Amino acid sequence: MYPSLSGRSTGAATDVEEAARLAALRDYVDVTAEPPHELQAVVRLATRVTGLPNAVVNIIDEHLQRQLAAEGFERSECAREDSMCAYSIGFGGLVHARDARRDVRFAANPWVDGRLGGVRAYAASPLLTPDGLALGTLCVFGPEPRELTDAQRADLADLADLVVSIFDRERRARRQAEDHEVLARARRDAETARALQTGLLPATLPQDDAVTLTPRYLPGTDGAEVGGDFYDAVRTASALVLVMGDVQGHSTAAAALMGQVRTAVRAYVSEGHEPSAVLERTNKLLLAAGTELFATCCLLRLDTDTGEVDVASAGHPAPVLFAPGPPRALEVDPGPPLGVTADATYPAARHRLTGRSRLLLHTDGVVDWPRGRSDDGVATLERVLLQHAGAPAAELAELLLAPAAGTLTDDAALLVADYAGPAPGSRESRVRLPADPRAVATARDHLRLTLDAWGLVRIADEAELVVSELVTNAVLHTGRGTALTVRHDPLAARLCLGVDDSSTSHPLPRGAGDEALSGRGMHIVDVLAERWWVSPRGDGKTVWAELRVA
Repeated sequence: MYPSLSGRSTGAATDVEEAARLAALRDYVDVTAEPPHELQAVVRLATRVTGLPNAVVNIIDEHLQRQLAAEGFERSECAREDSMCAYSIGFGGLVHARDARRDVRFAANPWVDGRLGGVRAYAASPLLTPDGLALGTLCVFGPEPRELTDAQRADLADLADLVVSIFDRERRARRQAEDHEVLARARRDAETARALQTGLLPATLPQDDAVTLTPRYLPGTDGAEVGGDFYDAVRTASALVLVMGDVQGHSTAAAALMGQVRTAVRAYVSEGHEPSAVLERTNKLLLAAGTELFATCCLLRLDTDTGEVDVASAGHPAPVLFAPGPPRALEVDPGPPLGVTADATYPAARHRLTGRSRLLLHTDGVVDWPRGRSDDGVATLERVLLQHAGAPAAELAELLLAPAAGTLTDDAALLVADYAGPAPGSRESRVRLPADPRAVATARDHLRLTLDAWGLVRIADEAELVVSELVTNAVLHTGRGTALTVRHDPLAARLCLGVDDSSTSHPLPRGAGDEALSGRGMHIVDVLAERWWVSPRGDGKTVWAELRVA
């Protein structure tokens, strides 16, 4: 069995020094792993060069002395206070006793005085790191007194340095394996995060002859963080709605909220709600969910037949129109971000595209660059749009992201929309109507004049009857002013008639008896029109009817 000595005779290391030594020990030696096999060769060589029959490599922590390799006996453990080598790690250099029984440092140790053993000759060289921290010792001993020569002591010290080198090699291998595992885990997490991000974004966007969409998304972080930027496009019966949003933060919680916001926006748009109403309802949904995160969002509703554009924003950058003409943001009065203010409103701004046009929707990551950069993101975006307005959409999207690539601290998403322009010959007329019975007569007069100017008098009677019923319903059930929209699409051979009102109730056609004085309005519309539908609009709606133009 390995000899030991009371730790009471060790040098007086401070608490800070001992903490540093123990930290180095845990760094250099993995006590849970099988000791390096080379240590056994070291202890065999130690017995040969010193002539003593026993040798051991041990390490000493707070409580134990652990033997990692032994020659001449079975390796084991002992309490630190019984260890002879505890003195050596405090001394800081090679310790040698010709006869431990006659050495005041060791005579009272139980492994020397006969209580546990009978060690006489003893020598130990500390295992010192380059910082001078002792991990343990390379120790030799025997049952008879013996004096080691200077050469033998030097050889023992060299072998102790060799042990430290072996520990260092193992430490570097562990670190490399740990680094590889960290890298592999980071790659797996990143792949999972990107798969989640990709899954939350639309796989495809609606494309047709009227509008071509080119999206781009650039993550601002490496690793497993997931951003909250998103884009979408929803085709409704009468328009194409473009969506661009950004949820605060980079986490799975932000990604989950992004998925909820995108789903809610898509659902409300699909139901026919106008941009203002979509944002109001989504805001209420986020507040009800109780999340601490918030989101910005911009909606652009484009009537592809007429070029009419409605824009609403919840704290998000406005869309940019950059062709024809120089880049300019479409004016819109932004409301607060979603999930921040109860009962927030998001007023829509109306614009009109009169011909072939290009639009850009983007998140702030495209223009908000890290501090310290000499160039300005907004100015750079405007310059790229001005210089490359006619470039292919895919090329333009890459040029827009290129200045920010590599220095992003936030995600960046954009959507380039190429609009072919209003349908040839499409026309629209709109008139406000009073909140009294005169509204019906005013609507009829405007309709007759409009259809006469457009050469559509042959359908005037049916159109007038439909408009009369729609306007009568609007005034009768709300008692408030309304508006009539007349829209003609020659290519599709259709005439659309829309009447606004401030009620959210959905009209239904009802059957009426021969003697009934009311209840025939929507039934008449249902009979005369090819189809009719309702578009929610803020706190009201627009009831539309479509007639075929022969």
